[in-house]
Amino acid sequence: MDATKIFFERHTIRKYLDKPVSKEILEKVLTDATRAPSWPNSQPWEIYVATGDKLEELRSAYLESFQNQETHTQDLPTPKGWPEYIDNRIKKSYAESFKSMGITREDEAARYKNWKNNYQFFGAPVAVFLCLDTNLSDWSLFDLGMFANSLMLAAKAHGLDTAPAASSVSYPHHIREVLDIPENQKIIVGIMVGYADVEHPYNQYISSRVPMEEVVHFRGS
Repeated sequence: MDATKIFFERHTIRKYLDKPVSKEILEKVLTDATRAPSWPNSQPWEIYVATGDKLEELRSAYLESFQNQETHTQDLPTPKGWPEYIDNRIKKSYAESFKSMGITREDEAARYKNWKNNYQFFGAPVAVFLCLDTNLSDWSLFDLGMFANSLMLAAKAHGLDTAPAASSVSYPHHIREVLDIPENQKIIVGIMVGYADVEHPYNQYISSRVPMEEVVHFRGS
């Protein structure tokens, strides 16, 4: 795949086909992703791949916690607020997304179903959880972000689709127990992997990006 085209081909997929991903392809994707840079080649990432019975066990535990309205307890705290200009971008994206799915503000049942989909890991056949040792600094978090992006681009290059999801780490105690993750590792984010159900309404929306001029500030001649 063309090296520049892949940035536009990749987008978040929120519903997947019931089609398994072979271990061979997963290994190729992960091998490619580990070429991500890190300071100073520390490669701080710890990666846990859930498929089959382990993923189904996680799905069941998450769905129960969601339906019981359990409090989220992410290892990495979520933002408490956003600057106004960023908040406006987020609200615009949410509005466009719900409109594309045909979900109105008043349709609470459809909104609940859409939100529930997050806690079923979008029906993906693979969930990859990225972790860091608790003794590491924010620099390693930056490194992990580069790995996550490399993983998603590598997946696309191998014909797969992905979804990074904060909701997937809402209940880290389930992940820690089912996947046997040690206490000295923070569970940072989950990335769903699989083959997109391209006809599903949840996958019709592709988020826009602000113009380059809005976020890039050139200095000098």
